[in-house]
Amino acid sequence: MDTHGLPIVDSAKCTACEDCVEVCPKGLFSIQPITHRLWVACKNQMDGDLAEADCEVACTNCERCAKDSPEGLITIQNNLAVINYEKNGLASPIATQRCPTGAIVWLDADGSVHKGIKAKHIVREEALPVS
Repeated sequence: MDTHGLPIVDSAKCTACEDCVEVCPKGLFSIQPITHRLWVACKNQMDGDLAEADCEVACTNCERCAKDSPEGLITIQNNLAVINYEKNGLASPIATQRCPTGAIVWLDADGSVHKGIKAKHIVREEALPVS
């Protein structure tokens, strides 16, 4: 856990056993191939302002990521950006650049996470409630 009580995955120790997927009370984990570099770091399906009021880094379905990406790579479904990994070869960090909350991220090969230049810089004072 980090200083805010949020989970951290040590990729060097991860065996893809899926235990984290099963036990996470918020359903935030999934196992994905390392080639999936573009990522939606949100599962909140509330609409726009409601999503952001619930979580400062929520996807607000503004569609900027979809508009900035090759056609069909990112769509909005149930108020949430969804990446079509069948078009994974078209993915690039460009999709992250105008995301206002940082919900769309790019993962480097070394595991570092990059948000776009428009993303808010959030510093939590305490962890979010688990339930």
